Amino acid sequence: MSDSTEHDSHKLIQYLPLILTVLLVGGLGVAYVAVPAFNQFISEAVEVLSSDDRPRISQWVSRFGWRGPLIIVAAMVAQIFMVVVPSFVLIAVSMLAYGPVNGTLISLVASGVAATVGYGVGSGVGEAMVRRLVGDKTERKAGAWVKQNGFWSIVFARMTPFISGDAISLVGGLSGLSYPKFITATLLGVTPLTLLIAYFSRSQDLMRKGFIGLTIVSGLLLLGYWFGRRIKKAATQD
Repeated sequence: MSDSTEHDSHKLIQYLPLILTVLLVGGLGVAYVAVPAFNQFISEAVEVLSSDDRPRISQWVSRFGWRGPLIIVAAMVAQIFMVVVPSFVLIAVSMLAYGPVNGTLISLVASGVAATVGYGVGSGVGEAMVRRLVGDKTERKAGAWVKQNGFWSIVFARMTPFISGDAISLVGGLSGLSYPKFITATLLGVTPLTLLIAYFSRSQDLMRKGFIGLTIVSGLLLLGYWFGRRIKKAATQD
């Protein structure tokens, strides 16, 4: 393969998330304006998904059959721009509506698509717009964390249910981390969280305890990683 072809392939991979984001958001925007039925559906979806009533959400999603997973994916993407319902609640809804196996697969796909859109937006709109979306303080903290720890900062953030994955995706697009590394880190981190929710999805009390446990574990792993880097850096300076 020639250098020119390799360069073109690299550029395509680099801009693929942005291209997909523009097509997805643009298509939804046109449909929302031009198709009254779609406009009505979006209004109903926002009302149901923001109700914080998991059985109601699950029943509403499951009535759409094979289209239900598409709604979950769309809701995950919507989280980037507005708080409809926390992503871990959508994962729990997937489990209740489609069972632990299919729910896990749907959740991983939805998380990957949403992360890709967030990465595309972050890499395409620039730092000023990302700050407007997530806040100046969040952008600075998340940006410094991602730049300092790279791949593993994405993994640890995605493992922790109480850290905004949307902010991490947007900042990841700004950070210069390549898309293949970003999406690999995202899926590596979100998989344990998804499996945990699949296991505890029918008991909110157990799920809460599981979230706390996973947060502690991911925090300890991050702390160990940070100390490891400090020790390695000190050794190289000596």
